[in-house]
Amino acid sequence: MNSMTQKVARFGLLTALALVLGLVDRAIPLTALLGGAAPGIKLGLANTVLLYAVYLMDWKSAVLLMLTKVLLSGFLFGSLTAILYSLSGGVLSLAVMLLFRKHPDRGALTGVVLSLGAVIAMMAKNPNLRGQRLWYTVLIAAAFLACVLFYAAIRKGKIRGVPGTSVAGAVAHNIGQVLTAAAVLRTPQLLSFYLPVLIGVGAAVGSLTGIVAERVFQALRLHPEKIEGSQE
Repeated sequence: MNSMTQKVARFGLLTALALVLGLVDRAIPLTALLGGAAPGIKLGLANTVLLYAVYLMDWKSAVLLMLTKVLLSGFLFGSLTAILYSLSGGVLSLAVMLLFRKHPDRGALTGVVLSLGAVIAMMAKNPNLRGQRLWYTVLIAAAFLACVLFYAAIRKGKIRGVPGTSVAGAVAHNIGQVLTAAAVLRTPQLLSFYLPVLIGVGAAVGSLTGIVAERVFQALRLHPEKIEGSQE
């Protein structure tokens, strides 16, 4: 099997895997489990496939994989509006991950700053946290601590940094979607009410998918830094 055939076969497998994980994402009622205050929240399992592409494929293949996943997923399971939101989030997320893949500590640091800012913003609006807002604040605070640990571990060389890149990408994805929603619906209030929640939750789910991707790389004995270097 020549190299081109291998690339096509790998691309097809990754596309299929991303679609399946996206379908699993839709089946997990994360919004309901978190009280329903922030609709549209997902675990972002398909992001583990995109992380693979970011680290182990060239940037053109990563972009093509993201576009293919967004379009196929939208036509099969969603709508044109869903495609618009997914595309805006996907483009910003992929751009950020490609930017931070060589500096994952900066991605983790971005998660630290933004999740801390999200907690402060939520507490400033309502110091007496109760019910759903309390659960979101606890979740975001946990994401903040996870990002601090990622940053320290990356700086000390204990992990390769995939979680740091994942956090930055997940947060960027949510920011892209909220900005698009605010523009399309002409509701700038989303930026003050909804954005802090999605930034914090993005840091939380990005931490989770980053850990999963890091584990997968370890299990398959893949070395992103070596493969990445060979693409320069």
